[in-house]
Amino acid sequence: MKSITLKKLFLLHSWVGIITAILLFIVCFTGALAVLSRPELKIWANPELHQLSTLPSEKITEIINTYHKTVPKGFGENIHVYLPTGHNTHLLTVLFESHHGDENYSEAAAYAYQFDPRNYQLVNEYYGTTSYFYEHRKTDAPSFIGHFHADLHLGRPIGLILTGFLGLTLLVSTVTGLFIHRQFFKELFTFRRKKPLDVIINDGHKIMGIWGSLFHVIIGFTGAFLGLATVILLPAAAFVSFGGDQDKLIEKFTAIPEPVISEQFQATDINTILHDAQTRYPKAKIVDLTIMAHNDANAEVYMRLIGGEQVASQLLKYHGSGEFVKSMSRFGDIPGTSIKVLELLFPLHFGNFAGLFVKLIWVFLGLTTALLPLSGMMMWLSKRSRGNNPTLSQQAYQRWNRIIIGTCGGLVTACAILFPTQVILNNFVDSALHNNYFAPLFFYSWVAWCLIAFIPLNYYRFLQLTLLTIGLACCAILPLNLLFSSSHAFTANNLLISVVDISFFVIGSVVIYCAISKLSARLTTKKMAKQGVVV
Repeated sequence: MKSITLKKLFLLHSWVGIITAILLFIVCFTGALAVLSRPELKIWANPELHQLSTLPSEKITEIINTYHKTVPKGFGENIHVYLPTGHNTHLLTVLFESHHGDENYSEAAAYAYQFDPRNYQLVNEYYGTTSYFYEHRKTDAPSFIGHFHADLHLGRPIGLILTGFLGLTLLVSTVTGLFIHRQFFKELFTFRRKKPLDVIINDGHKIMGIWGSLFHVIIGFTGAFLGLATVILLPAAAFVSFGGDQDKLIEKFTAIPEPVISEQFQATDINTILHDAQTRYPKAKIVDLTIMAHNDANAEVYMRLIGGEQVASQLLKYHGSGEFVKSMSRFGDIPGTSIKVLELLFPLHFGNFAGLFVKLIWVFLGLTTALLPLSGMMMWLSKRSRGNNPTLSQQAYQRWNRIIIGTCGGLVTACAILFPTQVILNNFVDSALHNNYFAPLFFYSWVAWCLIAFIPLNYYRFLQLTLLTIGLACCAILPLNLLFSSSHAFTANNLLISVVDISFFVIGSVVIYCAISKLSARLTTKKMAKQGVVV
């Protein structure tokens, strides 16, 4: 009975991995990059943030009050201020919103003003629907990759359902993998790096699966929840608790209620509020604030903070007079253990709860999660191409390996190309036009790499070409910055910029070394053994 159960688990583990391997790699690899996309890589990608320090609260207050006078009265009821911290926008953004629109728009409309944080010069002005403003904000290479990880740029609900489903498959693969590997402790320390590539992949797959099992379970569960929550779990919860009324459910979990306008003037003391928040939580970063009923006696100010002593983000509430009211979660002041668990899902998924060191661990473990389904698929193909009666011919084996390299290696190549492109765009293209370049470059280069997979190359040669392209793209970032940018690794008074520039160069050099030295040696060995077969 036990052997039958193990066999069923092995079949489930194998087929779940085979069917979803490439998609899991795509989501997990971009997820590993997304861990550092905000704020570290976003700061690197935007020169406006290179020399940034805390903005003076007096200047923020002055800008809000000055531009509040220029917009119609109804647009002062909801004011959103996004500080350039690298967590959302690279510019100081003040958005005056009317939820009910105006004479030109029947939906929510906004006046938005964006300022360069280095000199407070007005850079952009906007008037139109709120949704259009948020959908067309300037993006950059790390933000593009982060958004791609969330929904594969398929939009809602399809993209979120797909990524949520992939989180569930990762969870299933991890749990079944632990059950079928019975020599648990022996496989924890078995890695025969001098053996043939098939053995190395086999050992690596087991080590990554066993050592990283807890991480894989966490990522699978949190990814499934974040992907499926808004499109499946939210309607289900509304059906059970609110008779299907999703608006009531959202209202229950909305921390910022609509303001009650008293029509009695009282200046909103934003300066005092900002100072108080910085004093109360000196290690945390103020990401944004929302001012409800500005300069009204019933004004309320809500401020979102990240970091400090808190694992998850927190929301501070103030009266307009500057009086501190309370600190609460992003879901509002709702008691209960379930809310505390929900708060932890996002920081656990992206590792942004205990500083840069933990985020780097999350990146490393995220890369092992990406390689896990890929190595499993390679093991499955290798097993079926060996023996006296192989079910997979050598030609088909080569073809499948090229497809894996084309799709997965093509994704890594497309991501790598975006970063030197970011340097070129920063120096030669107006920032308002940057959004026109990332998606075409990313998808066209990825598709091109997938098409190359159909050329009858030896898959080792194709892998070598892929690694060389990735390495050259990474290595190009530092010299491009040296040639064209005034802020780079050797001039920026920002350690983060120097570390990112040099890290890209080191990573690229290591990848090129592996492509030239290691793969060339394996190609020579295969030729000598007369095992290379080209379709």
